[in-house]
Order: sequence, then C-alpha cells, then structure tokens
Amino acid sequence: MAKLQPRHLKYRELLYKLAPFGIIEVPSRGKGSERILIKPQAPGSLKGPQYPIKHHGAGTEISIPVIKAILRRFNIGPEEFWKE
Repeated sequence: MAKLQPRHLKYRELLYKLAPFGIIEVPSRGKGSERILIKPQAPGSLKGPQYPIKHHGAGTEISIPVIKAILRRFNIGPEEFWKE
C-alpha cells in the first residue's frame, strides 16, 4: 500500500480532518483574520490546548509546516492524521 504524502490543505479540509481528534474552531475569537483551534478538556468547555491560525475564507490554503505545528500542539501522530 502506498504511503500517503502530506500536502497543503484548504482550511475547511483541515477542520474536517481534525474533527475526529476532538479539535474544534472557536467562532469569533482571535485577532483580525485569525481563528482559534481548540481541543476542549470537557464538552462545551473553551479550556484546553489552543492554536491560532490565519483564516481568509474557507478556501485558505494551510501549508505543511503549519499543519505539522498543529499536530505537535495537539499531540496527533502524523501517520494517524494523514491516513485515509
């Protein structure tokens, strides 16, 4: 089986791939064009690890280095994240 290569993702694709890991976007938080990604400690909570990310629309392309930083922040293994 071929190994899936990391690639840049559109913002909405990134959110879709992070959802199974419990990562959500906090609406209307962050400065200017930033959105905050968070892994809540409890359902409905806004406490837990956070990561600010640039957002210029749902089609914003997120680069590989930013995706790697997000995975490190939320302790997600790259092989788990990139598998189909």
